[in-house]
Amino acid sequence: MGRETASVVDHYTRNNLMDRIRSALSAAGHDPDKPTIETLSELDHLHGGGFATTEVQVELAEIPRGSHVLDAGCGIGGPSRYLAGAHGCQVEGIDLTPEYVDIAGQLNDKVGLGESISLTVGSVTELPYEDERFDVVLCQNVTMNVEDKKTMFREALRVLKPGGAYTFSHLAEGPNGSPIYPLPWARTPETSFLETPETILQTLAAAGFTGIEDRASQARSKPGGGPQPGTIGAAPAMGDDMPMRTGNSAKSIQEGRLVSMMVVATRPM
Repeated sequence: MGRETASVVDHYTRNNLMDRIRSALSAAGHDPDKPTIETLSELDHLHGGGFATTEVQVELAEIPRGSHVLDAGCGIGGPSRYLAGAHGCQVEGIDLTPEYVDIAGQLNDKVGLGESISLTVGSVTELPYEDERFDVVLCQNVTMNVEDKKTMFREALRVLKPGGAYTFSHLAEGPNGSPIYPLPWARTPETSFLETPETILQTLAAAGFTGIEDRASQARSKPGGGPQPGTIGAAPAMGDDMPMRTGNSAKSIQEGRLVSMMVVATRPM
């Protein structure tokens, strides 16, 4: 494992994650022994906006019901469970952090989706899947931890069927200076690999994608856009200081230091 990869895994590893999840569910009045997809959705969508953003992204990317989806950077499995449970998708998830993959599998079994979702520890820059396997590749706020975006995008293209969709949420480099650290994906700039929106879209095109659109403005116009009052949030999986780091991200966006993106692109036929 390379130094950068090890740093990313260390950033996300909690070591006592299931205990943290059980405690958070109990504190919110849920039975930790009998979670549902709905109760888990209060804490298992680890990107900005939580479940509301996942719902919007699935809608804007027009992910077909019953499609074969790769959740690239699946975390503890919230988006995978939503796609499998609410949309009947066959989902495969991959994540760099072994603890996340282990916990995702346990939670899938608890809600009865162990047969619908398969999981792998691995990197989005070296996907262990054959060519043209998936209808959709979904990725949420993973690219900021990936320095080699050219390879990441080429791998996504390779595993998509012709006409398949690649959709990812991303925070890009803004025009008004460096973002405020610590951030949800990085406590220091050393593990944060930002590019301008223009560079991201150009790199996608160079990888071979067509029909490239940034639908962030459409996403912002949808209802929701953030964890709803009373929900748990991502702190159990991301760390107790997650509200402060999320606040730094929001302030950086407001000040033009970061730019939100929600991209949809297509592998040509």
